[in-house]
Amino acid sequence: MNKILTSALLVASMAMITSCNEKAKLADAVTGSWSGQAERVETPNQPTTTTVTRMITFIPDLNSSTGGSLEATALFSVESGTKLQAAGIQPIAVTVNGNATITGRWEAIDDDEIAISFDSKTLTVNIDPNEVVLEYDIATETSEPINESVKPDIAATVTRSMTQVLNHSVFNYAKIDDIKVKGNLMSCEIGKKDYTFHKDM
Repeated sequence: MNKILTSALLVASMAMITSCNEKAKLADAVTGSWSGQAERVETPNQPTTTTVTRMITFIPDLNSSTGGSLEATALFSVESGTKLQAAGIQPIAVTVNGNATITGRWEAIDDDEIAISFDSKTLTVNIDPNEVVLEYDIATETSEPINESVKPDIAATVTRSMTQVLNHSVFNYAKIDDIKVKGNLMSCEIGKKDYTFHKDM
């Protein structure tokens, strides 16, 4: 009986050690900054075309071999059909580029899976009004000059809408699955979608 119990405990201990090693191996492989590819993001009830490029930085804790802090960035572009009634003018089409950042925590929980916890209070969305491109008056579809003073209003409006989009469609996942790291490439699954990231050197 004692031999059987001892063997069972030994097998369990070995399994635990192997699991911990696999988690540490994954954590070491993902440590650093990774950039994804531009993707189309749905914006319900908004006549816009929005693309987002994800960037993720995994920062290990000094006292842990399997997790740490996380910094995520989204570079975004909102194009065409963005309707805004500002300064007494007709709705106009615009192109707006910006970025958003958020922090959180990560932990390797399997040999190919990482748990993610974002701190929504840290989300910041940045749009420079000077970078807003005024394209044309939607009502007349003309390229007549548009009052440049509306740019701050447009930036503020897009900032509000993108905050919702980012919370619900970009920074809304709790884990990264099926992670495979080969050299400077990482393939994975986020929210049932396949992604490929390259490591920033």
